[in-house]
Amino acid sequence: MALSDSLSSSTNPATGDPSTRLSAWLAVRVLIVRLRFFLVLLAVLLLVGSWPSLRHSWQRLTGAGNIEPRRMTEDMEFWCPMCPGVVSDFPGKCPVCNMALVRRKKGEATPLPDGVLARMQFSPYRVQLAGIRTAAVEYRPLRREVVLVGLVERSTVPSAVSVRAEVFAADLPFLTEGQLVEVRSEALSGHAPFRGKIVRIDGEAAASTWTVRLEIDDPQQDLRSGMLVTARTEAPLARLAWWRRAVSEEGWKERTVDVVLHGLLISAVPGIPGGVYSLVHQANTQAMLAEGYGLAVPCSAVIDHGSRKLVFVENGPGMFDAVEIEVGPRCSDFYPVLRGLEGGQRVAAAGAFLLDAEMWLNQGLAITYFGATRGAGAPAPVAPSAAPASPSAEEDWMLAAKQKICPVTGEPLDAMGGPVRVVIEGRVVFICCKGCEGPLRKDPAKYLSKLPPK
Repeated sequence: MALSDSLSSSTNPATGDPSTRLSAWLAVRVLIVRLRFFLVLLAVLLLVGSWPSLRHSWQRLTGAGNIEPRRMTEDMEFWCPMCPGVVSDFPGKCPVCNMALVRRKKGEATPLPDGVLARMQFSPYRVQLAGIRTAAVEYRPLRREVVLVGLVERSTVPSAVSVRAEVFAADLPFLTEGQLVEVRSEALSGHAPFRGKIVRIDGEAAASTWTVRLEIDDPQQDLRSGMLVTARTEAPLARLAWWRRAVSEEGWKERTVDVVLHGLLISAVPGIPGGVYSLVHQANTQAMLAEGYGLAVPCSAVIDHGSRKLVFVENGPGMFDAVEIEVGPRCSDFYPVLRGLEGGQRVAAAGAFLLDAEMWLNQGLAITYFGATRGAGAPAPVAPSAAPASPSAEEDWMLAAKQKICPVTGEPLDAMGGPVRVVIEGRVVFICCKGCEGPLRKDPAKYLSKLPPK
């Protein structure tokens, strides 16, 4: 009887026996172990679902959430740092790169530095898609190749022939009497090149025509009278005295200004560069020039607009500055640089044409960088530019100027040739094109909520 009473008391939870509590705790632990994965998943889901509330509470406690709300004011606008040409009066995302627009005050766009005509920034994807490749601006041995074409004539020297060829005015400064040439003829394909020299240069300045007389060594008499031959010769750019003088004068002008500014500001700003550094840099330029080396930029990087030549200098990752430069006569695949560039800079050698097209298509980039601002004053109306012809037209004109954007696309009302006037639920609404009317009438509440109140 005592044994049965003890067994019944050990299994009765109401008795508070330690063995009973131990058994219950073991059962709970077994249940937790079996359901641990489901419990962890439930905790993660609860954390994700309540994350906005938790984040807001944390910002309130730490003070990190004291961010000014994005109110719509007349002096604010939104722009895309990756696509500077995208500017909007309302918050949203960039239609090009889908990046959230950044708020700024109108007129905050920084003016371009001196000498920079435009500044454009592209995402890495657009740089890769356009095939933009950069090359360094550096000192190179610049030599001009001159090609002459003429007919073989008999010479008074038995072991030589004479060739008379015309020369272009641009190549004339690179030719001198006694200069060596290398001659080939298609009639003697595979034959070793003939050696020769320039014996005389004739010309008439009034007629702007010049000819050169070549004497070609031909001891085997392989060249016959009347054969067409091509002569090639090379001359260093340093041969041009006017070019050496222009480079020296331009360098001394820049270094003189640098040294003077250094002398005036050294007491106020001890760390300002210049002085001896500028003089050493100019001396190095003169030494390179004396050896026939000059600062050169690839020909593929130069965009010729007739009255001026442009290159696009890489100023940062995906950022390019349109810079006007002055160059000398072309030497092989490079242009010698007189002004506008410095050694060590990188320019767009491939894809420069696409950058130039982008610059001219977006005229705002030629004024300011990091987004062309629309001005610090009142924004220009996007309604029709014609003056209103009636009171109702004037009222529509004011409503369109107040609305500014299409509720369907989020673009300015004049982006697609609009604005187009429609009446939705008794309210006059403007859209950018007729194609937006269908979605607007299908779900008016969705799009009307984006518009400012009446």
